[in-house]
Amino acid sequence: MQILTERNLLPTPAGSAGFSILLFQDIAVIPMLAVVPLLTGAGVQPETESGWLGVLKLVGVIAGIVVGGRFVLRPLFRVIAGTRVREIFTAFSLLLVVGIALLMEAVNLSMALGTFLAGVLLAESEYRHALESDIEPFKGLLLGLFFISVGMAVDLGLLLERPAVVALLVGGLLTVKVGVLWLLARGYGLPRSQHAFFAFLLSQGGEFAFVLFSVAVAAGVLSPGLSGLLIGVVAISMMTTPLLLIINERLIEPRFVAREERPADAIEGARDPVIIAGFGRFGQIVGRLLHANGIGTTILDHDPEHIEAVRRFGFKVFYGDAGRLDLLRAAGAEHARLLVLAVDDRAESLRIIDIVRGHFPHLVIVARAWDVSTRSSSWSAACSTSSARPSRAP
Repeated sequence: MQILTERNLLPTPAGSAGFSILLFQDIAVIPMLAVVPLLTGAGVQPETESGWLGVLKLVGVIAGIVVGGRFVLRPLFRVIAGTRVREIFTAFSLLLVVGIALLMEAVNLSMALGTFLAGVLLAESEYRHALESDIEPFKGLLLGLFFISVGMAVDLGLLLERPAVVALLVGGLLTVKVGVLWLLARGYGLPRSQHAFFAFLLSQGGEFAFVLFSVAVAAGVLSPGLSGLLIGVVAISMMTTPLLLIINERLIEPRFVAREERPADAIEGARDPVIIAGFGRFGQIVGRLLHANGIGTTILDHDPEHIEAVRRFGFKVFYGDAGRLDLLRAAGAEHARLLVLAVDDRAESLRIIDIVRGHFPHLVIVARAWDVSTRSSSWSAACSTSSARPSRAP
C-alpha cells in the first residue's frame, strides 16, 4: 500500500486489483484461524466436539461484531459527531478498536484480527475520512513499529543453520505467488505492461501469517522450530519485494516503453456525419447514444490496448492521433458535420480545436468541459460555427 500510494498507482487497474487481493488475503485469515482448533484434537471424539463448539463460538462472535457494528455504530457516531468535540470522536474510535481486540482475545483469537475487523467496521462509516485525517500522524510510526516487530520475530540462528531449506522455501513461495498473480492479472484484463508489476508487488507472504503461526504454535499444531522457520521465510519474502520491483522497473517496463509506436490505422472512404476524438468514458457515452439512434460515427483514439478492448463490443475504432491533419482528412472531416472532442487532455483539446478551425471551419465542435467555471465559455467557443477563432478554453 505504501508503494502504491507513493507512486500514485492506487487508482490504476493494477492498484485497485492489488488492493482487492490484499483485502481478500486478510479476510481469508478468519476461516484459517477458526480451523486451527479443529486440528488439535484429531482422532479424539471429546476434543473434536469441543473444537467444533469452539469454531461455532468464534463464528458467532465474528458475526456479532460485523452485524452488530453495522447497525449500532452509525447511530452512535452520529450522536458523538453531534457534540462537535473532535477528541471524543477519536477516543471512541480507539475504544472501539481496543474493545473488539480484547473480545477476540477472550475467545482465543488474535488481537490483530480484532483490530482488523474494527478497521473494516470503521471504514464502512460515513465518518471514515475524518478518522483517516486523525490517525494520519500515527501511520508512519505504527508502520515502523510493525516492521521492527517482524525483524525481532526472525530467528537468524535458525535461518543460518538451514540456508538451503530457507532459500528453497522462499523461492517456492515467490514462484507460486508470482505465477498465480500473473494469471490473475490476465484474468483481470490488466494491460500487459502492468502484469509484472502486479505480480511482483503482491509476491510476498502476508503479515497475518505471523498471527496464524503464533496461534498454531499455541494450539500445538506447529512446533516452535517449524514456526520460526516459516516466520523467517515470510519475512525474507517481504524483503524481496523492493528488489523485484527494481528488476521490473529497470528490465521489464523499459521493454514496453521502448516499443515502436504503432502506425495509425488506415481509414478508407469514411463519410460518417460524426467524428469522435477520444473514446474514454465520456466518448463511449456519446458513441453509444449515437449508435442507438443509427447515426454513423468514425471514432479515433490513441490507446492501442483500449481500442482492442472496445472493438470486442462492436465499435469501429481507429488508432491514431486526432490532432494530425492527415488523419482527420482520412476520417472524413471535410464531409462530416460534427466533431465530438472527448480527449482527456486540455492542451491536446486546444491544439485539435485550432487545427479543425483552421482547415475545417464548417465542422461543428462539441467539446468536453472539465469544470463549471469554464463550462459556458467552452460551450460557446466549441459550438460556434463562425470562422472566427474561439476563446482558448476547451
